[in-house]
Amino acid sequence: IVSFRDRTQTDSEIDKRQKIETMYAKYSQEFPEVDSISVEQLQQLQQQEKIVLVDVRSPKERSVSIIPGAISTQEFEQNLPQYRNFTIIVYCTIGYRSGKYIQKLQQQNLKIFNLQGSLLAWSHTQGKLINESGETKQLHIFGQKWQLTPDNYQPVW
Repeated sequence: IVSFRDRTQTDSEIDKRQKIETMYAKYSQEFPEVDSISVEQLQQLQQQEKIVLVDVRSPKERSVSIIPGAISTQEFEQNLPQYRNFTIIVYCTIGYRSGKYIQKLQQQNLKIFNLQGSLLAWSHTQGKLINESGETKQLHIFGQKWQLTPDNYQPVW
């Protein structure tokens, strides 16, 4: 996992990013056969390739915020044939549930990646999040352990 330091980040944000990377590295040991992609790699791919973002979180979590253009697992599975030629990026809050989801799809012969650190890492690159009202700085987390959002984001649980 590549670490980075952005001059606009505070020390506490750098500590949070490091915790996200450490937690993801630990979780990803449970699905070693799953390929990962960094937020920075995803942001480059978005400009070059046909991608589909799949959000594996619950409807309640997705109502707080999603990456623009992301679809639910249900929508993805119902339309799977149309996504065969896409690069599929799966995410959740930190990357555990998305990694487990990809494990189930391994036999599908898809070009599929788990987003390292998922939405928590995305928020640290000032990645855009939306909800039904438009752009938001809110991010659903499960509790104190996952309160790793940047200072200008609002964790919701």
